[in-house]
Amino acid sequence: MPTPPRFGYTSAADTCGFGRVRHLTQALPRITSDRTMFEAFARRSAELHRQRVHDLGERGHALPGAAAALAALADTNGVVQSVVTGNIRAVAEIKLQVFGLDTHIWFPYGGYGEDHDDRAELVRTAIDRTRAATGADVALADGLLIGDTPADVAAGRAAGVPVLAVATGRTSAAELADAGATATVRDLQEASPLFHAMLLGLPPEAGGIGP
Repeated sequence: MPTPPRFGYTSAADTCGFGRVRHLTQALPRITSDRTMFEAFARRSAELHRQRVHDLGERGHALPGAAAALAALADTNGVVQSVVTGNIRAVAEIKLQVFGLDTHIWFPYGGYGEDHDDRAELVRTAIDRTRAATGADVALADGLLIGDTPADVAAGRAAGVPVLAVATGRTSAAELADAGATATVRDLQEASPLFHAMLLGLPPEAGGIGP
């Protein structure tokens, strides 16, 4: 049997997945949603993102340390990196490509907005896809969810996956710790040694940073 891979999933905000369509139609009672409506919405969303690639690059930026962290993990034997996000897969790929963060991402292993509108289910979907693709008996403890919101932390905990919370968003490290993160860091530059410690199954303190 293949050696079970360690895997890391980054989490992003729910901006254009099936949940957004469902919530919109709930707010407009005369409109009912189905898979056909969602697929049309998804195609149009992906098209608009492709058309606005330049605007995305102008308005946003990759966080310091993000590219280096992905590259470092890619060099770690047995590590698979993918994405768990409320975005549809096509949009997630476009966004990461714009900022040069797609090189080390295994997109087929991820969980996306077209899969489910519950974050914890997206984590479970990603785990199931990793198991199916690698043929390995991947344990929940082999995963590491990396996110920056209490919702990310809650999703990881509900799915039974350790969570490294990065305080690069609107939530402080203390608030992320209170939400139940396995470990917290201030930014991605600080996170690199902790990535390796946690993916090797060591306690957070082994990376030099406490929970």
